[in-house]
Amino acid sequence: MKYPLSPDEKRQLWQQYQDRKPKKKLDSHLKRDLKHGWLFPYLTQIENLIWGRWLYWQECQLMPEVAWERWKLEKTIALIENRKPEAIPKFVIEHILPDREIPQISWGFNEQAEKMLIDCLDAIPVSGSWNSWSSWTYLRYFLHWLLFGLGHPAYKELLEEPQGCEGASMRLYQLFDLTYLLMFPYDYFGRLLPQISGKKAQQATGFFPTPMVVSEFISKILDSNCSRDKLARFHTVNEPAVGTGSMLLTQSNYNLCAIGIDINRDLLECALIQFALYAPWYYCPIWWLGNTDLICGNSLTLENFKSINTKFWLPKFADIVKVELKPTDKKAYQDNLKQTLQNSHSKTDVNPIVSKALKNKSSLPEVTQANLFSYLK
Repeated sequence: MKYPLSPDEKRQLWQQYQDRKPKKKLDSHLKRDLKHGWLFPYLTQIENLIWGRWLYWQECQLMPEVAWERWKLEKTIALIENRKPEAIPKFVIEHILPDREIPQISWGFNEQAEKMLIDCLDAIPVSGSWNSWSSWTYLRYFLHWLLFGLGHPAYKELLEEPQGCEGASMRLYQLFDLTYLLMFPYDYFGRLLPQISGKKAQQATGFFPTPMVVSEFISKILDSNCSRDKLARFHTVNEPAVGTGSMLLTQSNYNLCAIGIDINRDLLECALIQFALYAPWYYCPIWWLGNTDLICGNSLTLENFKSINTKFWLPKFADIVKVELKPTDKKAYQDNLKQTLQNSHSKTDVNPIVSKALKNKSSLPEVTQANLFSYLK
C-alpha cells in the first residue's frame, strides 16, 4: 500500500473507523504501567498513514557521507575560493533535503475531534466539569500527560494527579484518541483555551488566537514557493507571539525551521503538542539545521528567555555526531536573537512600545542553551 493515503482512501478509512469504533465504557479498575514515550509509536504509525510528515522528517535527519565530509571542509574551501564560509553550504542542503516537496497538510476543524479533547479534560476530575475554578490545573495535567506520552525529553515523569482527580491517567488512557486529531488537523487548543479565559483573563494573559484560516492565508502569501525550493525550506520563521502555534502550524507546509516565543508556558506546551502531531521538524528539530526552538520569555522587553524544547534534544543530537556539547556564548546568542527580532520588526510599522523595548540595550535575554549548530560550522 502506498503511503500516505489518497484523499479518497482517507475518507474510506475514516468511515470504516467510525463504523467499527465501539462506544467506550470506562473501566475504573484498568491498570497500565505507562512508560515515557508510550504514545509516540502510535502517533508515527497513524500520521505516516495519513500525511507522511514523520517519514519526511526521518529523511531529513539522514546525512549522506559525501555531504558530511563536504561540510567539514567548508572553511578550507571558502579560504581557497576567497569568500566567507557558509554556515550550511548549499551543497549540503541540496544533498540532504528530499527532492520531493514537504507533505502538505489540509487544515480543517472537526467537532468530534474537539469533543474528544473536551471529554478527556472532563474525565480528569472525579466529578464535575473541567471548566471550573481549577480548569488551568486540569489543563496543565493533560498537557504534561500528553508530552510524557509523546516522549519529550523535558517530561520524563508523569505529574502527580491533582487532588480530586484520582485515576485521571487511566481515564485519559481510555479516552484519548489520536486518530481524530490526525485525520482533521487544526489548532484545537487555540479554540479550547479561550473557553476558560473570560475577557478579563484573556486581556491579562494576552492570548487572542489567530484563526487558522487567517494563518493559512498569510502563509500562502509569504511562502507559496518554499515547499518546492530546497534552499527556501531552510529559511527560519520567527513568531514573537506564537501562542498555541497557529501561525507556525500553517507555515510548516513551507519551512523546516522556526523560532516561536511566548511569555505563557502553558500556551507553548499546547504548541509543542500540536507540533508533534502536525509539524515534526518543529517538535524535534532536524539536528543539522539548527535555528528551531520554542522560547518562553517576553518578546517586547527581550527578558527572561528560556528554551523549553531544543535545549532538551541537544544531548540526543550529540550522540549522532559524537561531539561534547557545552553552553554556547550567552551574549552571542542573545545578540543574535535580538538582531533577528529587530530585523523582523523593521519590516513593518513598529508599535511605540515595541520600539522602546528594542532600543533598551540593557534588556538582554537570559538564555543558557547549547547550540549544536555552533559546533558544526
